[in-house]
Amino acid sequence: MILRMPGPWKHPDTGVYYLRQRRPKEFVSTQIEEPVAIPVAEATRFVKVGAMVKVSLATKDREEAKARYREADAALQEFWQRYRASPQPLTQKQIQALAGLLYHQLVGMMDSEPGEEGIWTAALRLNQGKMERGELDGWFGPSVDELFAREGIRTDPLSRTRVVHAPFGAVQRAAEVNLRKAQGDYTPDEGAKRFPVWEPSGEAAARTSASASAGKFELFVLLDHKFDTQSLKEKTREDYRSYLKKFVEVIGHSDARRVTKDDVRQWRDKLMAEGLTPKTINDKYRAALSVVLSHAVDEFSLVDNVAKGIRDKRKAPDPKGPKGYDAIQAKTILAATFKGTAKAISAPHRRAIFWVPWICAYTGLRVTEVTQLRGVDVRTEGGTPFLFITPEAGSTKSDKAWTTAVHPHLVELGLLSMFKEIGDGPAFYVPYPAETNLSDITGSSRAKEAGNRVGEWITADLGIPAPNDRPNHAWRHLFTTLSRDLEMDKQARDYMMGSSPEDAREGYGDWTPATLMREIEKLPRFEVEEATYRPSTERVEPQPIRGAPLKRLVPKLQRRGRPRKVAS
Repeated sequence: MILRMPGPWKHPDTGVYYLRQRRPKEFVSTQIEEPVAIPVAEATRFVKVGAMVKVSLATKDREEAKARYREADAALQEFWQRYRASPQPLTQKQIQALAGLLYHQLVGMMDSEPGEEGIWTAALRLNQGKMERGELDGWFGPSVDELFAREGIRTDPLSRTRVVHAPFGAVQRAAEVNLRKAQGDYTPDEGAKRFPVWEPSGEAAARTSASASAGKFELFVLLDHKFDTQSLKEKTREDYRSYLKKFVEVIGHSDARRVTKDDVRQWRDKLMAEGLTPKTINDKYRAALSVVLSHAVDEFSLVDNVAKGIRDKRKAPDPKGPKGYDAIQAKTILAATFKGTAKAISAPHRRAIFWVPWICAYTGLRVTEVTQLRGVDVRTEGGTPFLFITPEAGSTKSDKAWTTAVHPHLVELGLLSMFKEIGDGPAFYVPYPAETNLSDITGSSRAKEAGNRVGEWITADLGIPAPNDRPNHAWRHLFTTLSRDLEMDKQARDYMMGSSPEDAREGYGDWTPATLMREIEKLPRFEVEEATYRPSTERVEPQPIRGAPLKRLVPKLQRRGRPRKVAS
């Protein structure tokens, strides 16, 4: 069961962002009558606590929603923290001080324009009637509960009853002051001096002080702070956010100060039980938590990174057969590209099915680095063509740019001509609007979807088993194997594949297209029976980023009486 959401939730219809969290499992059976005070922009919303706490963040701007969410979430977490502590009785002085807060609020808000005399005459009479009929709880109770929520008070029933009765006198005095002002009498209010200053008890004061800094130790706040202050990839931020969400689901809170080694160990054991590999657990899930906790240690004086040292130390599973395609598999796939696909898919995806296997076979690039290629990334220097691989086209694993040579066979097949006809935009997916920053796209990008389409075509349509269940990555292994057999220069190969150099000295100087071409020409042609078929080079119009996921739309279509089947 999901206990909380790690970020603002966007309403699929209105586009307005919300804080939406389930109550922690420890409070599922707890009766909670009082509201929780949630700050939103410059206002405070008093929200009823049900199975779900939901409040509008009153904005459609994602960045503003994230900022408001952090503040709102910190208030909600402080509310839950109060319920973990025992109710604290209030002293007589505190009760009168709380009554004074209501008094000052009522007098202050009406100071400039107190309204007509009749309003306050009626208010005095109405309040007196409520008192005489014993209806103060229903009359003042909601205001007192909101006051408790705003001040972070959790007290016992007797103290609440006393506070409910105390405002009667305070509100009557405030009404009398406002009545005088309505009559033009602004004589200094001496009655205000009778109320003591509100001072929380020791435990409540400690909670209030702690809550002021609690927000900065919230795991998702720490994550955003790290990425906002460092040059890191947005996709990595979103990946880490999803891993942290799973951690929070297990431990039931997101306060970095309360995370223990037992919490981390419990999470690791759960991931192991789910069948995840040691590499996935250590390099993704655990890494996300450790990075955030280390950031809190370095910049916010968190005592320790409790995730340090807790890893999945099992031996990695042995490879199941070769990592890459063998010669027969590779040629079967490449030969099949000349037949295309009978499926009704977009023109860019048809181009991907034809060209992506060929480009991967002759470059060893990661599939998304290929599917995000644009016409502007295909260049020539001194008559030598090359591909410019850049994170500006979407993303690269190293977040750096490099070049790779274009094998002569790709030129013969018409790769350069295809990109020229396509223009400067992407060849293998439907373009985004012109103003889109491709490097800021999170989640599953269209380039990634194109790569998935190619992988599915290989495994499902052609029926060729994917080595290690990675049909596109198998080309990278095959390219590496061939480069070793052909004694390709290792530094040149690693550079063209976007791999990090083993020695810092390898980063000196430049790799010219002619030098890279000399190495890429060592690869022999993949000789297959070719045909004249080439996919269409028609240009397609840009389309905006899709909104709500399909699964959210299906129930609406059903409610409107439309067919249940929705085209994909």
